[in-house]
Amino acid sequence: MNVRYILPIGIFCVIALISGVAMISILNGDQSRTQLPSPLIGKKAPELVLTSYGRSQASSDAALDFKQMIGDKPFIVNYFASWCAPCQKEIPFLEKLSQKVPIIGVAYKDKPDELAIFLERFGNPFLHIGLDNDGKTAINWGVYGIPETFLISDKGIIIIRHAGEMTYDIYRSIFLPKIEEMMQ
Repeated sequence: MNVRYILPIGIFCVIALISGVAMISILNGDQSRTQLPSPLIGKKAPELVLTSYGRSQASSDAALDFKQMIGDKPFIVNYFASWCAPCQKEIPFLEKLSQKVPIIGVAYKDKPDELAIFLERFGNPFLHIGLDNDGKTAINWGVYGIPETFLISDKGIIIIRHAGEMTYDIYRSIFLPKIEEMMQ
C-alpha cells in the first residue's frame, strides 16, 4: 500500500470522528459554552422592532412599547426559533421564569405556521411574541446564536445576557437571584 493514499484517508477519518463526537455533544447539550461578553450589559436595551405574531403578515414592523405592555417591572427577552432544538428543551425553564417575570419572545427568522406548531407542542411562556423576520433586531441586540435570553430591569437596562439553552442551573444560579433582588 502506498502511504500517500492511506494518509489522507486516515486524516479524514480522524477529523470525521472528532466532528461527530463534537456534534453529538452539542446536540445533547453536554458541551460547555463560554459566554462572550456583551457590550450591552448595563446599557439601555435596544428597541424591539418586530412584526407582532398573530397579526396579519402584511402589517409593518413597529417598536414594542415595553412600558405599555409590562409597566415598570423587570422582564425577559428571549430569542428563539421553532427549528432550534435547544429552544425546544428550554421551554420548561422559561415557564418557571414566566411565573416570576414577563417574557417577550422574539422568533428569529421563523415562519408563523411553524411557530404555531412549536408553541402548541412545547408550550408558550411568552407574554408577547414578535417576529424578527430579517434578523436586524437580533443584530442590534448583539445576538450571535439562538437561544439567547436577556434580563431587563424596570428601567429598561440589560442586566444579564445568556447565550445558549436555559437550564435549571442557569435559571437557579444566574437569573433567579437577580430577579428576586430586583423585586425587593
